[in-house]
Amino acid sequence: MGRAEDEIRVDAEDALGAIEGLEVRRVFSGWGFYQRGLLFAAAWEGEFRFRTRQGRHWVYETVDRELLDRPDELVSAARSILARLEAEPAAARAGKRGSGTVRRGR
Repeated sequence: MGRAEDEIRVDAEDALGAIEGLEVRRVFSGWGFYQRGLLFAAAWEGEFRFRTRQGRHWVYETVDRELLDRPDELVSAARSILARLEAEPAAARAGKRGSGTVRRGR
């Protein structure tokens, strides 16, 4: 995990502060963003990415870095992703909390 991922984590976590139940955990050389155990985004490979499903595969689509400076738009986009993931049976919620969990109480 590099400095870029850490900086993205801080910026994205601040911007996503309106997401109730937001948690940030260390994942695959970066940071995972969860709402009540459901992974919906990641700071990974120097990018902020939303998790989506294309066919039978999970992909992490890059988000324009400037969106991190527009919290209302980022939260709206995140809520849209979360709604799609909520409807996706294969988008299982994680049961365990990692040692690198950062929780936001809202």
